[in-house]
Amino acid sequence: MATSNYQYETREAWLNAFVTLARPHFDRVGAPLPEKLRVSVGFTSHGVRSNAVGECWQDSASADGHFEIFLKPTTETDARIADILTHQLCRAAVGIDVGHGPAFRKIATALGLKGKMTSTTASSVWYEWALPILDIIGPMPYAALMDGKSTAKPKQRTNLLKVYCPSCGFTARITRKHIIPHTHLNCPVPDCVSVLHTDNDNTEAE
Repeated sequence: MATSNYQYETREAWLNAFVTLARPHFDRVGAPLPEKLRVSVGFTSHGVRSNAVGECWQDSASADGHFEIFLKPTTETDARIADILTHQLCRAAVGIDVGHGPAFRKIATALGLKGKMTSTTASSVWYEWALPILDIIGPMPYAALMDGKSTAKPKQRTNLLKVYCPSCGFTARITRKHIIPHTHLNCPVPDCVSVLHTDNDNTEAE
């Protein structure tokens, strides 16, 4: 919700304001941004557990021909969000097909991004042109998402049960679904005629 501290009511409005003011800097380094471009806060295609902090989709994937950029909502500071956005804008400017190769590196470093090109961070050169933009647009109406509950269906975990042979000492871990259909499981060790027991009780594996 917007407050007196925010110039923009939504995160997307703030992000697009940054893009608008960043366009001259992309022009300056010879990499004009596409006119059709959208920026949103949301999890990337690999989901919440992915280490990817941003993602750019080619305009050909969009029904109305827009490049679509998504920024992971766990990023904590406005400056970090903006420098991740700059990285993704570089992808849109040079084309996704070229990857993080020389064409991307040329633009990214000219704009002040440093480090490994697949996971850049901001240098002092980036702050020289980006901080004045951040001062103009003010704080982002945003708070980072932390670990917690959502309406997403919890990921089903595979529970591995420890089984062991009391005769020969053989141990293994096995999924419950492979135990349930059987009245007992024979020890797989050659010449051992015992049956396997579960780790949590003294009964045969069921």
